[in-house]
Amino acid sequence: MFTHVKSTIRHIAPDNLRGRNLIKVVYVVLESQYQSALSQAVRTINANNPNLAIEISGYLIEELRDPENYEEFKREIESANIFIASLIFIEDLAQKVVAAVEPHRDHLDVSVVFPSMPEVMRLSKMGSFSLAQLGQSKSAIAQFMRKRKEKSGAGFQDGMLKLLRTLPQVLKF
Repeated sequence: MFTHVKSTIRHIAPDNLRGRNLIKVVYVVLESQYQSALSQAVRTINANNPNLAIEISGYLIEELRDPENYEEFKREIESANIFIASLIFIEDLAQKVVAAVEPHRDHLDVSVVFPSMPEVMRLSKMGSFSLAQLGQSKSAIAQFMRKRKEKSGAGFQDGMLKLLRTLPQVLKF
């Protein structure tokens, strides 16, 4: 459905840096609901901030099925400062995202992945905070998920939905 779309339609770069610092952002989302807000924020920052300029490239997860889009995504990640992903629950595409981002994760300044499959969530890092151990035996989140699954006998999808519903309570700790 989305594979015929070229990601360049969601690429925004400043017209002129004028000595400002450039931050490159790459994002992958399930649906386009975030795109207009991100695009408007980037345009506003680029027009009004005297010290900072942002270059942003966006992808819908289904677009990564197209080999040309996927290669462009991998090239963008190589030079990105920030990676953002949301709602990556399609297994084959989640593996593609991990394969593209993981080799560059340590070079990214920030990687934020929120509700997604565990292997994609492991890409999250911000300063000394990292979710690389998500799902490991000593992870508090992994123990929480295991206990919930044992109680309910639910599948992966049901477990993720329960996690989303209880995430505010878990984050208090």
